[in-house]
Amino acid sequence: MAGQKLPNRPSPKKLETEIAFNPGSNPGNRNIKHLCDYMEHPKISVDILVVRDGKILLGLLTDRWKYRGRPAYGVPGRDIRFGEKIGDTVKRNIREEFDCDVTNYRIICVNANYALGNHYVGIGVVAEISGEPKNLLPGDWVEWKWFPADGVPADLFPATKNLMDCYFSNKINVSE
Repeated sequence: MAGQKLPNRPSPKKLETEIAFNPGSNPGNRNIKHLCDYMEHPKISVDILVVRDGKILLGLLTDRWKYRGRPAYGVPGRDIRFGEKIGDTVKRNIREEFDCDVTNYRIICVNANYALGNHYVGIGVVAEISGEPKNLLPGDWVEWKWFPADGVPADLFPATKNLMDCYFSNKINVSE
């Protein structure tokens, strides 16, 4: 029986194509077309560590983003839009968050973040910017402040902590 094709059974590739283009064509599971409507997927975001002259830019998050009931510091970053390149996401986020331009960036890590009941896969980026950051999103941030690398606050949002742990330990992942 090994190596023989079972009669009246489409190949996996044909079945996959058939379901993708005609979800009702699978008599074994007529509800497959609704499967994607109910599946949850992780979101993908960028977490951007802005550095300048040995200092790190952190924002104090508003009460809306408290972590474990406490205020927390975070870094800029948002979801990557469909079809958007990582570099374009970094530049868009920096513009939207502070009205600054990115002069240089590099991807340093990938981490998972499950805070506040979410599931994100965060691509960690270190960036340099031109200009002084302005708080353009007061619904998310109380203020932005430069910290010396050895004087970073302890209360960090989980995605920020993961990014900073990778940055300081030269690792590409600290949270799966």
